[in-house]
Amino acid sequence: MDRFKAPAVISQRKRQKGLHSPKLSCNYEIKFSNFVIFIMQRRMGMTRRTFLMELGRRKGFRVESELSDSVTHIVAENNTYLEVLDWLKGQAVGDSSRFELLDISWFTACMEVGRPVDSEMKYRLMEQCQSPPLNTPELEMPAFIATKVSQYSCQRKTTLNNYNKKFTDAFEVMAENYEFKENEILCLEFLRAASLLKSLPFSVTRMKDIQGLPCMGDQVRDIIEEIIEEEESSRVKEVLNDERYKAFKQFTSVFGVGVKTSEKWYRMGLRTVEEVKADKTLKLSKMQKAGFLYYEDLVSCVSKAEADAVSLIVKNTVCTFLPDALVTITGGFRRGKNIGHDIDFLITNPGPREDDELLHKVIDLW
Repeated sequence: MDRFKAPAVISQRKRQKGLHSPKLSCNYEIKFSNFVIFIMQRRMGMTRRTFLMELGRRKGFRVESELSDSVTHIVAENNTYLEVLDWLKGQAVGDSSRFELLDISWFTACMEVGRPVDSEMKYRLMEQCQSPPLNTPELEMPAFIATKVSQYSCQRKTTLNNYNKKFTDAFEVMAENYEFKENEILCLEFLRAASLLKSLPFSVTRMKDIQGLPCMGDQVRDIIEEIIEEEESSRVKEVLNDERYKAFKQFTSVFGVGVKTSEKWYRMGLRTVEEVKADKTLKLSKMQKAGFLYYEDLVSCVSKAEADAVSLIVKNTVCTFLPDALVTITGGFRRGKNIGHDIDFLITNPGPREDDELLHKVIDLW
């Protein structure tokens, strides 16, 4: 294997950013030694990159912490082919053609099956023509918006009208299913896709409408395409009919019950909330007891009128301890929703007086 051609003299900063000797994790067995993966942190963030690296190592992949001359596959998220090449130039890499430049969807596909998958064309980052051909019609609204949509939900406006509910409902089912399976990477992939489609001010009716949008991984695109063509997704239907999913869906609807407890109950042969309540041998936590006691109230929706009524109660109670405090409804009801699942409040005190025990006092008074 040829060595990288690096300049004879480079600055200290370049030397730090350039090629390094590989640092292998000795904690996991390497099953696929022919694949040496480097995950770019650019537009991903350190925390997510660290999680993905450890996930890959647990699955038996060799994942490098730093770019080295042994790397064979470079994985990037929300980066174009040209952006990756430009980044590689900054790492003092002479010949980048030796690498397989792949989208994060390839890595997630490998993680799902627990082995390397073929680096098909759909996974590869490839150079695309940036300028439209001559005599093309004016760009349509979805294509124009795609260039403006941020990959970060905090930088996107949240609309009250979800124009893509049939897609986002499907994504939320898939995300929930992967959450029950404790597959965080695919759970986040579908949650991000759902969040992004909810922010769009138009309905997606063809695959061209999502071109250029972030958070559109391979599995997400497959489901969108199937729904466009068939009006439903066979994968989502399969999940909705899955016995384990239906049981976990019921169990986790109880306040205080998470995936671990649901797994325990499922292994015991329990399938419904009624069966759990009928089993007197179970030892429930304080939160779980409250969850079953107030189950119907907690799973019911809250109307705007109810939110306003609760707001008055909270304001009166808070003002008992801090007369100048401001209690403001936030979240969905502040954005104009008529129905919600909970009520969010922001409590502030404009005066100099502070009370760290305010919430405890309010709760104790009730």
